[in-house]
Amino acid sequence: MFADNNHVLVPDYLRGIGILDLRSGRVEWLSQEGAGKIAVSGIDGLYFSGRSLFLTQNGTSPERIMQLQLDQSLTRIVSGRIVEQATATLGDPTHGVLVGDSFYYIANSGWSELDDHGDLKPGSKLKPARIMRFVLR
Repeated sequence: MFADNNHVLVPDYLRGIGILDLRSGRVEWLSQEGAGKIAVSGIDGLYFSGRSLFLTQNGTSPERIMQLQLDQSLTRIVSGRIVEQATATLGDPTHGVLVGDSFYYIANSGWSELDDHGDLKPGSKLKPARIMRFVLR
């Protein structure tokens, strides 16, 4: 929620990040003009702090955790950096939470071990949940 209480950021798994105007119902998409090509699809979790967005992306290959920096108007992505990607500790990342100076997230949701009906795939085994932490800068 923006400070004006009239706008919220909404991730769309395919299209990216929208800014929803709660009064009109209109959606505008965050611009990336000048930021280069940053994939903002496949977002499973979106978290907002100051002018930073933290994304859990399990719909990208490889899956990853991203930090995006927005401009002062909060309508344009000015930069992005990968926090975690393609490491042995990261599976299918999912939900997270910002607490103090840290971003905690579930690093291995186990979605890749399940079929389209939610059943365990043959030969797959679920692992205990792993919570990871990223200290904000």
